[in-house]
Amino acid sequence: MNSPAARGSSLGVIALVVCAAMWSLNGPLIKLLQQPESGGAPGVSGIAIACYRSLLGGFIFLPIALRRIRTIRNVRPAWPIGSVITFTLMTACFVIATTQTAAANAIILQYLSPLVVFALSPLLLGEKPRWSEGIVLLLAFVGAGIIFLGNPATEIRPLTIAAFSGLGYGALTVVLRGLKTVDPAVVVALNFLGSGILMALAVPLTPGGTFELTVRQFTILAFMSVVQFAAPYMLFSWALQRVEAHRASLIVLLETVLNPIWTYLMVHERPPAATLIGGPLILVSVVGWMLLSWRRQGNRIEPEDAPAAPG
Repeated sequence: MNSPAARGSSLGVIALVVCAAMWSLNGPLIKLLQQPESGGAPGVSGIAIACYRSLLGGFIFLPIALRRIRTIRNVRPAWPIGSVITFTLMTACFVIATTQTAAANAIILQYLSPLVVFALSPLLLGEKPRWSEGIVLLLAFVGAGIIFLGNPATEIRPLTIAAFSGLGYGALTVVLRGLKTVDPAVVVALNFLGSGILMALAVPLTPGGTFELTVRQFTILAFMSVVQFAAPYMLFSWALQRVEAHRASLIVLLETVLNPIWTYLMVHERPPAATLIGGPLILVSVVGWMLLSWRRQGNRIEPEDAPAAPG
């Protein structure tokens, strides 16, 4: 018979696969929201989608976070402020990019984040990555180059926005190390609500930005906030108590594969040919970096070594 620990690990792996599947729904749901309504109502702008998703998801975590708010008292203010800013950059850029380019482009370029972690860790955390990690990450540059060069010139702007989502993701991963003593529910609620408020200020300033929603749009956004955004974060935290951080980070990479599949099935969007070539190179680079980083840490498995969850 399997031991309780083995059963817990198996359940954790299943939870992570489900988590990746839920996160990967962001592509088709964003595409559905940006489409104009049959009655003539315009689609929801990218910044408004990101704003509503964060705010609604934040209210779900708020009751839990309030009970554990004391865990943030001894943290320097720069860390939570940096967390909200980088989370906002990641989320806003990802959603906006998904409304303007193929969902496959947006999700794969978000995983350029290890390049940022490699660059910022020595500066902010005093961690010195090995040159072997940098060499492996060069493959991600090649993959990104193929995607940028292989798409039409009109795609450069949204592709650049998607790359900035990777910048936010990588910076968030580093900043969260400074919040490792804070309860995860507090960090998630802070990031969700903080980013939602910041983006709410930006909505009226963007072209087509409005808070008006149809019943259909609100229903999709509510589903997105709960099922695609908030629930996977809860599931991710639960799974990390049962599965080593390096294994968890590899499993949730399934999101990059599932996102284009769901988008094709639901809105019939095909991934660009250049992304089918450059995307796997980025994924191979990310996997190699993760494995080398884990070895550099001496195979230590600690909760704070877990990756930041994607947006």
